[in-house]
Amino acid sequence: MLSQHARSSRLTFGPFEFDPESGELFRHGSRMRLASQPGKVLAALVARPGELVTRDDLRKRLWPGVAAGDFEHGLNAAINKLRQTLGDVANQPHYVETLPGVGYHFVAPVHPVGGAVLELVPNAAKSLQDTKPSKPRFPRWPAAIAGLLVVLAAGVSIAFHRSPQPLAARPTRLVILPPKGYYLEGGGIRQSFALSPNGERIAFTAKDSSGAFRLFLRDFSQPESRPVPDGDGAYSVVWTPDSQMLLFTAKGKLRRITVNGVASQVISDDVPYFSSAIPFGPDRILISNHRNSGLIPSSGGAPQSFDRSFPWAQTLPGGREFLYTINDPKLDSLQARIAAVGGTDQGVEVVQADSRVQYTGSLRSDGGYLVYLRSGTLLAQPFDLARRHVTADPVAITRDVPSFGPTGASDFSVSERGVLAYQTYVKRSQFIWVDRSGKRLSSASPDNLNASFVRLSPDGRWLAAVPFDIERGVPEIWLFDAISGAGRKLVFGPAIQHVPVWSPDSRRLVHLIDDHSWPRLAFSSIDGTPDQESLPNTGFMTPTDWSPDGRFILYNNSALPEVTQGHSSDVFAIDMARNHKVIPILNTSFHEANAVFSPDGRWLAFLSNESGQAEIYIQALDRDNDSLRVVGERFLVSRQGAQCLRWRKNGRELYYLGLDGTVYDVTLDIGAGKVRASQPQPLFSIDTEALSTMHGVPSFDVTADGSRFVIPSMTPGESSALVVLQDWESLTTK
Repeated sequence: MLSQHARSSRLTFGPFEFDPESGELFRHGSRMRLASQPGKVLAALVARPGELVTRDDLRKRLWPGVAAGDFEHGLNAAINKLRQTLGDVANQPHYVETLPGVGYHFVAPVHPVGGAVLELVPNAAKSLQDTKPSKPRFPRWPAAIAGLLVVLAAGVSIAFHRSPQPLAARPTRLVILPPKGYYLEGGGIRQSFALSPNGERIAFTAKDSSGAFRLFLRDFSQPESRPVPDGDGAYSVVWTPDSQMLLFTAKGKLRRITVNGVASQVISDDVPYFSSAIPFGPDRILISNHRNSGLIPSSGGAPQSFDRSFPWAQTLPGGREFLYTINDPKLDSLQARIAAVGGTDQGVEVVQADSRVQYTGSLRSDGGYLVYLRSGTLLAQPFDLARRHVTADPVAITRDVPSFGPTGASDFSVSERGVLAYQTYVKRSQFIWVDRSGKRLSSASPDNLNASFVRLSPDGRWLAAVPFDIERGVPEIWLFDAISGAGRKLVFGPAIQHVPVWSPDSRRLVHLIDDHSWPRLAFSSIDGTPDQESLPNTGFMTPTDWSPDGRFILYNNSALPEVTQGHSSDVFAIDMARNHKVIPILNTSFHEANAVFSPDGRWLAFLSNESGQAEIYIQALDRDNDSLRVVGERFLVSRQGAQCLRWRKNGRELYYLGLDGTVYDVTLDIGAGKVRASQPQPLFSIDTEALSTMHGVPSFDVTADGSRFVIPSMTPGESSALVVLQDWESLTTK
């Protein structure tokens, strides 16, 4: 605890902030539910970080006069609840390490809030065993060296990803890389890969240089993956319970195909993506995403609205019940529930998690497991399906598995029993400065990030980027010094923060925020002071630009790329001078997005698929005191497709990222209401893998004079892969 001279009694460890006096626990600024007794145990442990706190210490301090049996039950329950709250596991502890039968170590570094000096207060933070000092903790370096030798020896015989393995047992591993020219991207809002229920195959989506996805199928008895017919643009995929058919979305349509089929069947024309698709009573399919659900006849048709949402649904053995995972904003957590197929009852809660939850049967017993993520660690928790409750603590399978915040998306899949798959997490990206030929000039950020979106401030001093936090499963907005590359986190809190756009004075950012509602817009000041100015909430809002005079903010009503989905997107402006009035700018049947103002504010460049694919157009702007609108002819600028665009400060050049991953330069001659654009000239290419490190809008930026570009890049190392564990349950057995 802190002395009375300290500025705050609160302590920090990992993403948590804890007040030992009040028992309040916060994670990234959001208050967590922590019962009284687990809170007291936590206070005892963090008062002596790194030291042994014996069970007898805790009994004398917290359970004086309690019978031995009641104390054992109470302490075990408190430790289990504390671990659940912290997202910790006993066999791979981040925070609470158990010495069986002896006591506990708090192994994470503990720091006072505000830089105060941590002083022991004699009456509050002395040893729990008042008359007997605790035994010193022995150094761990001999054991650490021995453990390292074991790991190195295992690495000679097993080529595998860097993730540590918790136990000596070794299941059979199959590492699947996507075909050449394709890369894996995290699920985000969708089911991006799926094991067949019988555990014999895996279907997965992968991304090419254009940003488009394709569906592949790997039979474990075959040496290579093969493309699925009609799988161009595939975005989500699941299996039917009999393992004989795939359901997948591609370019806004829901399709169905047999394992060895040569063509797919369209069963709905209006399903851009899904989290799950399961049989739901006679001749019906329940289609869900992370926000809502709908019913489609098995023979095909338009989704019919459903009065309850069942995201991430999984049919359970017997087919009469299903498991689903829904967000509970009040708990700042996701909860898994079991409900009856064909009904609307919400069912019963079985576990809370940081991701969707899946059930798989056991090969070693009549029971099964619930598989889910906590703080980026993949866990398997023994579960009695008949009685609907967990029967033991969760066991860690592997660390650093990607997920995506409150959507519930997580990059793992299970079969009915015996086989589990997950996507490895790669943290190899960074931002670099290059010249117009693509020659590397210097680093623009630290390495070992996981980020692909970047914007340069108008004054050229700062880069706003969006690295991914694996433990929280969310992107975060950081600022990096454009010269030194030094960085700091800008926006705090539990919500998803993404796609920052600079104000013209380089003092503020407008960005997307998703805090359990539809993604909306918010402001943040670069000096870290709170910026509480509210913006309208019109549904999905992705900012794209801020006008040079500061009056208008542009945004899309979608973040799904046209090249993947082929569905409509519109462009709107918020008039900051007219009480934040929302003005439709581009509102047609086409997919129009990523609009940016010319440096003089008189023209608008944007993407539209009116020609059949996303291309860049420029159109004049007419503005007065009351409104803003596009007028006159649209002038085509790009050729062969585009993804991202940036103006040069003088307005005479425009740069864009083509579908082939190349950055192109177009010279512009603008005057008298006309735009004459040169043939696009290739400058350099951006690594497709670097653009795939995190889902979202691909990005680069350019200095005011057009001489230097900041782009995402990959440092050498392994690419993200799918790891299939056969007999993974051996990891749970000591």
